[in-house]
Amino acid sequence: MNENEIDILAEKVAIAIIDKLFEAGNLEISHFPPASEEEIMIGELGRLMTLMSTYEDKEEYEKAAIIKRKIEILQNKYNKK
Repeated sequence: MNENEIDILAEKVAIAIIDKLFEAGNLEISHFPPASEEEIMIGELGRLMTLMSTYEDKEEYEKAAIIKRKIEILQNKYNKK
């Protein structure tokens, strides 16, 4: 058996193994499960709080007030869950 034939055989074996893993359900395509609604809200709250802090540091108080209101709305929605 020459080098080329060995490579072809190795490729066929690898494909057969991967196919078996997919059929058995042991190989996951996705690394992360989809985010829940709660996780999305918490992430958005964190983003808004960071943005509000940035606006306050830059003394852009009108923008900070708008963001603060959005935070309050999101917190109320989160607390109702």
